[in-house]
Amino acid sequence: MISKKYIILLLAALLLGGINGCKIGPNYKRPDTTLGKQYRFSNQTDTLSFADTSWTKLFRDTVLQNMIRQGIKANFDLRIAISRVNQAMAQFKSARADLYPSVSAQGAAAYNNVQRPPSGTGTVEYNDLYATGNLSWELDIWGKLRRAKESARAQLLSQEAYQQATYISLISSIAQGYYSLLEYRDELRITRENVRIREEAFALVKAKMIAGTASGLVVAQAEAELATVKTQIPALEKAIGIQENAIRLLLGDLPGEIKTGSPMMAQVDSNILPKTGIPSRLIVRRPDLIAAEQQLVSANAQIGVARGMMMPTLTINASAGYSTLGAGIIGSAVGGLVAPIFNFGKLRANLHKSQAYHEEILATYQKAIYTAIGEVSDGMLSVDKMKQMVNEQRNLNNAAQTAFDLSNQLYNAGYASYLDVINAQRLLYQAEIQLSQAELNSMQSVVQLYLALGGGWK
Repeated sequence: MISKKYIILLLAALLLGGINGCKIGPNYKRPDTTLGKQYRFSNQTDTLSFADTSWTKLFRDTVLQNMIRQGIKANFDLRIAISRVNQAMAQFKSARADLYPSVSAQGAAAYNNVQRPPSGTGTVEYNDLYATGNLSWELDIWGKLRRAKESARAQLLSQEAYQQATYISLISSIAQGYYSLLEYRDELRITRENVRIREEAFALVKAKMIAGTASGLVVAQAEAELATVKTQIPALEKAIGIQENAIRLLLGDLPGEIKTGSPMMAQVDSNILPKTGIPSRLIVRRPDLIAAEQQLVSANAQIGVARGMMMPTLTINASAGYSTLGAGIIGSAVGGLVAPIFNFGKLRANLHKSQAYHEEILATYQKAIYTAIGEVSDGMLSVDKMKQMVNEQRNLNNAAQTAFDLSNQLYNAGYASYLDVINAQRLLYQAEIQLSQAELNSMQSVVQLYLALGGGWK
């Protein structure tokens, strides 16, 4: 007969095995992704200062800052991301709870009225109060439950990183939307100014026609130019309204007007922009890559869960209680071992599915890394080249203004046709619009680089 001492030692061994035993399945190891020391178009490595810059310092416009603060409080996508984090937290706690015994209690009260045996007469009445506490525990001998906990924890970390990615994406979207609104309004200002210039020109040629120094063709040409530019105004007003509504949605608000602050090129402090390359190790700070890696961790742990499903399961069920009907203290303990034997390959197919899913997530993670590096490289290139484009566009704008002024002087002096004036007007209008768009693209490239570097969320 086995003594109580050996029974206690056996239970202790099972307890330790269930808590600290081996974990079946592969342990996670970060994939070896070879990255260059610096990005394309960079001469040397730079510090992390740009990515570590707070958005309140990068975006100097207080109107934009207030918009971002409102978006952080009320944006629908960010609220959805926060809810997903809460769901993942609950799932992690549930998986963690599976490692420990489940304890429950039950009680019953009964009244009995039993007829005496045939040898007797009458009935026997008695009451019974019965209460027990029950324990059920699956011992995690193979680490299946710990792998499930590991997977749930990775999902939680992935959702937290997704929330951070949504946070910086929101900041970027609000800033880019705001800059687009500024550009549309700048185009509207330029267009209205060109309408004023053409109205003055139209009035001038009408007066000359009356005086007999200009033909009706010149007047018709001036009127057509005026009408052409005027048609741009309602289109721009429409674009402004749509852009305002889009920004309001990002802020978690209903459609309406948006107030703006500083001019386009005064929006960002150019002194904090990166002047040189940025090391590839900076990529690990991007929340979307952190989320992708945690998905890989979770998929790796699920392989262990699938392997554990193929192994025997050991459970302990115990109860202890008290009965007032003579028995007094009562108790029982049962251990059960269940091993899968034949299930038509279902468990093995589930393992192969988990392994294939891991390979899919691995490829997704590696692709995300290279995509991120490309985005940073594109961002560095865009910031540099868009700055050059703005400078060249300003030169073009100055030349177009000079050509327009000279064409008016020559026309009034009789040395140029009105067609020369019209061409100069068109060139100046296009140059002013293109300069405004180039300034927008320059600002957008700064925001895109900031987003690509994972800046703004720490």
